Amino acid sequence: MDAEYIINTIIGLTAGIAIIISLYTFNKSKREQSYADLDCLYLELLKLGIQYPKFVNPKSTLDYKNIFKDDELHRYETYAFISWNICETIYDRKDDVLFETWKPVIVAENKLHRKWFDDPANYHKFKDRFRKYIQDNYPKEYKST
Repeated sequence: MDAEYIINTIIGLTAGIAIIISLYTFNKSKREQSYADLDCLYLELLKLGIQYPKFVNPKSTLDYKNIFKDDELHRYETYAFISWNICETIYDRKDDVLFETWKPVIVAENKLHRKWFDDPANYHKFKDRFRKYIQDNYPKEYKST
């Protein structure tokens, strides 16, 4: 073997290792940023829930069309939309580690706002793929807990 071959091999291996480390670092940073983004979004939703406790009360949300009227109904429907939108964002991230962390949020929001999600008037607000995922993986929670 000549010196040039050995040098080129070392350079190639070093470049390969650098690429692997860069990809690992990129994916880890992306996951951490996604977590932080979701954390901020969900914190804002929780703050709204504190402001409007009926929006996180299953007795109200399971019969939302009769419990809420006029502006309050509109506010609740917007709240439920924000809630499910966060769930769809969690689903869209396609990161198994991140999904495992945030899956309990989907479970909790499903229990609170599934009735709203299943209203045909709201079908157009979500991708068919996400709707199918929810329908296949999470039970309808139409009874008060």
